[in-house]
Amino acid sequence: MDRIIAQVPALEGRVYDRATEGTSFPSCTLGPSYWTDASVECVTARQMTLQIDIWHSQANKGVVEDLVDDVTAALAGWSDPVRITMRPLVISLVRVLDEPGDRVHGVVQVEALLEG
Repeated sequence: MDRIIAQVPALEGRVYDRATEGTSFPSCTLGPSYWTDASVECVTARQMTLQIDIWHSQANKGVVEDLVDDVTAALAGWSDPVRITMRPLVISLVRVLDEPGDRVHGVVQVEALLEG
């Protein structure tokens, strides 16, 4: 979340674990996540997948496409070895979707191998 806030100023700091009713647009939330065991004989590890959701109230997909590109650029290849032993993030999926209620939804899915 800190990386997106710092690297994507167009979101104006609206990056949340979970949005609430009345959250201003554009905004970004952490979506579903899952992991699979990637341990080997002497190293405990997991392959983690996280979906990042970008929301906007306009029917103009171009704004969300730009935000999705900015979030992708901020996260592709990023790692934080000071906090956790991890391989650099890999972008595995990027989508822009129409949603009911004249909203547009961007999705950036990232994967990382975490050791620990």
